[in-house]
Amino acid sequence: MRPGGKDGFLYRVVFGTAITGDGTVTLDAGFYKIVSRAASGSGFPAPSADMIASGYKALGPGNIYYAEAGQELETGDAVIPLTLKRISFVTDVQDSGQKQSHDVTTQADVDSGSRAYISGAFQERTGTISGVVDVDSEEQRELFNEYREIVYQLGGNTGVAPAKSLEHEYMMSRREAAESGETEMWEYMPLISESIQAPKPMDGVQSFSFNYRIDGKRKPCMIVREVA
Repeated sequence: MRPGGKDGFLYRVVFGTAITGDGTVTLDAGFYKIVSRAASGSGFPAPSADMIASGYKALGPGNIYYAEAGQELETGDAVIPLTLKRISFVTDVQDSGQKQSHDVTTQADVDSGSRAYISGAFQERTGTISGVVDVDSEEQRELFNEYREIVYQLGGNTGVAPAKSLEHEYMMSRREAAESGETEMWEYMPLISESIQAPKPMDGVQSFSFNYRIDGKRKPCMIVREVA
C-alpha cells in the first residue's frame, strides 16, 4: 500500500492518568506510553525469536505502542494512555532527517582517490508544519504563546498568559487502517517549536506555519502496526 496525503493526519497528544497493573487490569485498544515494565512476566507484547535474533529489543519505559483491547498489565507494568486530537489548522507537514558524518581519510586512502567516512553517533530531524490561521485552535494559540503573551477575555473572565516555551507532543499518521491484516504507519513526534510565521496579506488566506525540531530525549519513534 502506497498512501496518499489524504490517508494521514496530524494529532495533538494529550496524556492521561497512569494505569498500574496488578495482574487483573486490562487495557482498552489504543496508544500508550510505558512508564515501567515488570522485571519478569510482563504483560506487554514481546518480540519473536526471529526479531531478537535480528537485534530487536523489547518494549521498555518511554516507548509508545498500540495495545490491543484486553491486554493485561501485570504487577510492575504501568502505562499512560494517549488521547489523540486532530489538529484543525494543519494542511502540510514537512519532515527531514540529517545524520552527521566524519572524515577519517588518511594517507592509506591516497591510492584509492576517495575520501573515507564514518557515521556520526547522532541524527537530527527538523521540519515545518503549515496551515492557516484558526482563531479557535487551542494548539495554534499555544504556539503563538511561545512568542508573545496573550490576553484572554473569555466568558466574562480576563487573564494574561505570559509567553512561555512548551514541549509539544504530536502524533502523525501516514496511513490509518481498519481492516484486519492491513498495515498502519504512525509517527510519535515530540518536538519543540523554533520559529513561527503568520503573515496577514491584503487578500487571500492568512497562512500559519512553524519550524520544529524533534526532541530525542522523549523517544520519538515510528510505529508500523498490522491491524488485528
